[in-house]
Amino acid sequence: MTRSLAESWRRARRATYRFLIYGSLLVAGEVAFYTIVKVGRRLPEWANWLFGFHWLVDARLGLGHVWDVPVRTLYGQASLWMFFVYGGITLFGIEPAYARIRHWPVVARGLVYMLIILTLECATGWALVALTGYEIWFYEDGALTVLRYTSLAIAPMWFIVGLVAENFIHIIDKLTRTKLALGASGRQR
Repeated sequence: MTRSLAESWRRARRATYRFLIYGSLLVAGEVAFYTIVKVGRRLPEWANWLFGFHWLVDARLGLGHVWDVPVRTLYGQASLWMFFVYGGITLFGIEPAYARIRHWPVVARGLVYMLIILTLECATGWALVALTGYEIWFYEDGALTVLRYTSLAIAPMWFIVGLVAENFIHIIDKLTRTKLALGASGRQR
């Protein structure tokens, strides 16, 4: 195998690993998100604005009652498609942005991540409807809904999620650099 082909293979392997980590963590986050949102909606009115979006799934799936489940059950749900959506948004959206803007002020970074997530959420929502024939998610937030598959009402949440995701990206990046450095020092011996 040529050196450049071997390096391409290593990069693809590392990207696949990161995709798997991002997708897994964020699907777990979505399952927890239902309970977090239900608890957040019980906060006093001045504090619950962050949880005011109206996020639904296709009625034909019979999954819309998740919002009615008691909080104490800690019940949540996620389509397996979300593994690919979240992995893709993080690997192809947030991660490259992080590489370019990591030294920007936190508010500016959060806004960039929020816009990336809103854009890719909408695009993947449309793609999944075309692929599956079902609305895996959609929003009904009136004037705040953008092209049905994203909403400005959830934008503050995506701001926070983007900043949390950059921490995972930073940790994985640091682990990768450490592994590469250890590998290089082992080869030099």
